[in-house]
Amino acid sequence: MNFCPIANHKEDTIGRAVESCSLKWGIDRLFTIIADNAGSNELAIDYVKKKTKERDSSILGGEFMHMRCCAHILNLIVQSGLKSIHESIAKVRNAVRYVRASPARFEKFQECVENEKIKAKCLLSLDVPTRWNSTYLMLDCALKFVRAFDRLEEEDGHYKLYFCEADGNGKKPIGPPNYLDWENVKTFVKFLGIFYEATLRFSGSLFVTSNTYFHELISIEDQLQQLCSVDGDPLLKSMAVEMKKKNEKYWGSMDNINLILFVTVVLDPRYRLKYVKFWFREWYGKDKGDAMSSKVRDALKRLYVERVGQNGV
Repeated sequence: MNFCPIANHKEDTIGRAVESCSLKWGIDRLFTIIADNAGSNELAIDYVKKKTKERDSSILGGEFMHMRCCAHILNLIVQSGLKSIHESIAKVRNAVRYVRASPARFEKFQECVENEKIKAKCLLSLDVPTRWNSTYLMLDCALKFVRAFDRLEEEDGHYKLYFCEADGNGKKPIGPPNYLDWENVKTFVKFLGIFYEATLRFSGSLFVTSNTYFHELISIEDQLQQLCSVDGDPLLKSMAVEMKKKNEKYWGSMDNINLILFVTVVLDPRYRLKYVKFWFREWYGKDKGDAMSSKVRDALKRLYVERVGQNGV
């Protein structure tokens, strides 16, 4: 809605900028502000909460104002699992890097694609290591060209040489990827696809997203639990364990979650409170699960009373 310059990234500066924008737009009552997990953002929202509370321009005193960005948290969770990149991923990355390094190499690769009669429409792209979704897209696309990479290895002597020569730091790039590497990448793509699709649903702009969070949380928790089990895939287990730790950090305690994310599920006529209560019991046991359900019910009642009071009913 707006971009504005700020002098620094201190919490008061950010808070004042947000408050100024809301006043200019004529927003006289604030409900929630979505922000990523930077410490300065949290304190900035505390500043806005204080100011709006003083002039009675927030819902329930700003109790539900701070909404952590679910897509950003999901990004942090996946990044924790990708810290120790598997060797197979590094090999594929190096193969893609070789192809994309010059027009001549890319043209040679395209010849291999044509000779193998590959009809894939995606275009090979190198990932950005700090963005796991770009790694997923790189691997997903590269899998469609496995036969072309194999032919390139057979026909392009420079391709083989690339993996034998040391770079400026005296290190040789590992690769090229073999059959086992491609099989490993298939496993990674299938796993990361779950989180990629969840991110797309979180980030949707043409439909309501607040009531979808809880279902994604259930699915992610279930997937991580299965992979962390004794019978889980050993290739993914270590990755899943790290991701589960990060997941617990953000979603393991109800104190870390804005209750509105549960209220929206209760208001969805397809699910209601019974659905939320069922999953609370599944995760935390009967006593703690019922206590958490009571918190959600209490929040819903207070929001109702607030709304009724606004309309003078």
